Amino acid sequence: MEALTRAPAWGNNSFQYWQADYAAHGIPTVPVEFIRDGSRIRKKPMVGNAGRFDLVGSSKIAAKFAAAPGIGFMCGKRSGITVLDWDSTDEHGFADALNRHGATPLIARTASGKLHGYYRHNGERRWIRPRRDLPMDILGAQLNVAPPSQIETGCYQFVQGSLDDLDSLPVLLNLAQALSADAVPTDWGSMREGDGRNDALFRLLGRAAHSCDDYDQLLDYATTKNKQLGEPMEDARVVSTTKSVWKMTCEGRNRFGQHGAWFPIGELDDLITDRDAFALLGFLRAHNHPDATFWVANGLTERLKMSLPRLQKARRKLTGTHLHLICGARDHEPALYRFTGQGLRGESVS
Repeated sequence: MEALTRAPAWGNNSFQYWQADYAAHGIPTVPVEFIRDGSRIRKKPMVGNAGRFDLVGSSKIAAKFAAAPGIGFMCGKRSGITVLDWDSTDEHGFADALNRHGATPLIARTASGKLHGYYRHNGERRWIRPRRDLPMDILGAQLNVAPPSQIETGCYQFVQGSLDDLDSLPVLLNLAQALSADAVPTDWGSMREGDGRNDALFRLLGRAAHSCDDYDQLLDYATTKNKQLGEPMEDARVVSTTKSVWKMTCEGRNRFGQHGAWFPIGELDDLITDRDAFALLGFLRAHNHPDATFWVANGLTERLKMSLPRLQKARRKLTGTHLHLICGARDHEPALYRFTGQGLRGESVS
């Protein structure tokens, strides 16, 4: 990705004005204030129960908070948005993160020069520093400050795309690569029955099992994490979940954090005579979520060890059967593709 450049300052900083603009795109927003706390600046909604505001509620308070310095929305189901929060001004690191988790048409820069990639919410939770080696958060819940919020150090700006791109956001790919084996959601300690805690523990154990030596080690880990829940599960449920995950792992069926591609026998027989098309489709399935929007760029020649004419021929063969072209190449950007129904194989689990 090319270095991002700063956009001109927003001409209208009224919360009332931008609330209507976000609402037109289906995003309920709330006014945000910025409070200096020593060397830190805290971001705080100016209304109570901010997570409960829908489009109607948001519009009702727009005039009252017209001059609010900030605007924000709740990530997750309410807005339908997950934000990849790159807590650094290192654009090369951010570009690497986009390579891992998928390109997005909508990118914002914060007032302090850090970067936000916008994605379609796909059940992600809120993960703060899930990997110790990366300055990255996954915001699948709670407040996100959005452009054109103003703060004493500057303003939030979209540096790629606009609100019109909200309707075409891709999902975040390869979530497992963003999580350490022992990463837990920041709301883990408040999770209770009905909050998805059973599924969350199952997924956590699925990732952790790959680094456990035996069943007892995995059960010990599961018991520890269960006690940290807001409402722990019954011991019998923890044991049964651990047994299921360990059985999957021993049988080679534990795909959590693992990536690959699967071909039914009929499809394999059909493509085996065209090794280039077979290799290209396998690569795309292994590296992209079934709902993803992705490039099939000419730069893949190096990764796949094939010439450009061979890659182009393979791409043409798959387009229309396994790949759907949704946007042609433009402004030095490669064309965008999705899988067709026939192309949906080899989903990785995160």
